[in-house]
Amino acid sequence: MSIYVEDWHVEYGRPHRMEVDEDLEGGARLVEDDSELRFHPGKAPPLDQVRMACVDGVRRAEALLHARDDDTGAESWGVAGAFAWGSVMLDQGRRPWFEGCQVARVAIWGNDYHGVLPEVPGGFCWKPESIAEAEVSAPFSKLENLMGHAERKLAEDIAGRDFLTLVDGPLKFLRERPHPRIVGYIKTHHRQLLSAPEHRRVPELPVGWRTSLFALGEDRLSAYARIGPRSRVGSPWTGLVRLELFQSFGLDAARAEADRVTGILPRLAGIPHRDPRAPQNLQPVGALEHHLRRLMGTPGLANRAARDAVARAAAADAHHSPPPAVSAALDPAAVDDRAAGEMSAGGMSAGGVSG
Repeated sequence: MSIYVEDWHVEYGRPHRMEVDEDLEGGARLVEDDSELRFHPGKAPPLDQVRMACVDGVRRAEALLHARDDDTGAESWGVAGAFAWGSVMLDQGRRPWFEGCQVARVAIWGNDYHGVLPEVPGGFCWKPESIAEAEVSAPFSKLENLMGHAERKLAEDIAGRDFLTLVDGPLKFLRERPHPRIVGYIKTHHRQLLSAPEHRRVPELPVGWRTSLFALGEDRLSAYARIGPRSRVGSPWTGLVRLELFQSFGLDAARAEADRVTGILPRLAGIPHRDPRAPQNLQPVGALEHHLRRLMGTPGLANRAARDAVARAAAADAHHSPPPAVSAALDPAAVDDRAAGEMSAGGMSAGGVSG
């Protein structure tokens, strides 16, 4: 039995935790190389020919909300949160730049409660959102979904300009509008997709190489790629990522795009002393995450703003019939985002990226 240490910082959890994926109908099936798992070198174009964008987002809970009807005892759990999204553009050797970066704040309520937080000085304004689910965790899931929707819309717009567009996570949320230039980038591995003999071979990939393409259901193709080397005591899966592409544009197009991405990514791999999720968290993405968190502002200030909004709402309603009691609680410094819906945190700044 061999013992390894995960290269990611412990606060981000395990980058791989393998379980057999029983949700895939028929399982993953190899569609390249006569259904035999083989390795292919990436084909990186010269930097002055690369037109690529990395799209990502960050989110955080800034205050936990609670509404209670004093007459009926009905309760609603909510969250005042923020999410930001944007892209890093890499265009034919020019200095990279941020594009399309935006911030949104929402007050999400469960159990079909429709609560409104008034705007407070400093530009803090929360768009109200209501969901039917009553579970305490449901507003966190809604916050993640809102961020994902914004990321997908931006990715579609950029890909329409003929940029190779790398999106964070799988492509299952983009099925309705597939695009040949959009590639899913998966940093963590929580399911065993291939057969056991094939799965055991994946860590043998050299840097800058990929596996044969395999199908995930009827709409996606995927391949593993190595973007960074293992450390001396690191897990065999260190530096391995998974790519996803749409099936509908044909195997040849997917093969060409997978080769291109596999060749480019090692140049962008994260640096361990700068990013606790290196090398899988790419340098442009780390810089984008840092920039987006800066745009969202200080968590403590956002928490105080949410508390002020609740106080203002209570003062305004004191002149009318008693409404459901609303409260804001929990200093965000004490919010463990990874425990509450695995809220995104951390990031790094990469040199050479302009704001």
